[in-house]
Amino acid sequence: MPTRRKKLSKPAVHELIKQLTSEGTITTEQLFAFAEKVNGGPFAEPKAKKPKAISMAVAKNAVLAKFGCKNTTELRNNKTFSMSITGENISLRSTAGWMKLYRRWVAVPEEERGNTGPTCINGIDVLENFRPWHVFGLDSETATQEDVKSSFRNLAKIHHPDAGGNARVFERLQAMRDSVLALMK
Repeated sequence: MPTRRKKLSKPAVHELIKQLTSEGTITTEQLFAFAEKVNGGPFAEPKAKKPKAISMAVAKNAVLAKFGCKNTTELRNNKTFSMSITGENISLRSTAGWMKLYRRWVAVPEEERGNTGPTCINGIDVLENFRPWHVFGLDSETATQEDVKSSFRNLAKIHHPDAGGNARVFERLQAMRDSVLALMK
């Protein structure tokens, strides 16, 4: 809040109130102008709140729930989970490990949405998050194989290395397309 340049006296505030009420019906604009006069100038605009980063506990609980497990031991013994991380070294003792699993199986954290940059598509960094339906802008319930292929072709026109795109992003798009098409068969 900006500091007032000049402190108003009680009689000065009474005079402002008298002027305000003498005009009959008080409008919102008049009341706001009065408040700014008492404040000594315009009010500061509120800053937009940044989304709060999710904690390790929240990520862990969401991943455990996704696999229907109560604890980490149960998760390690879960065949679906074991198969999904085959060949990867993911630490279940670190925030980074749980966040990687959260991004893959639950959702992209709120603070990572709306990103821009050469590796971002539809607000998602495709090198960090494997979220094909979001990247392709399709609904998993209603999309057809042709929809997936069409969306991939449109993105390929932009992100193909021959068109000036990033090779790693294009490889990731191909992997997303192939995994979605494999699920649809």
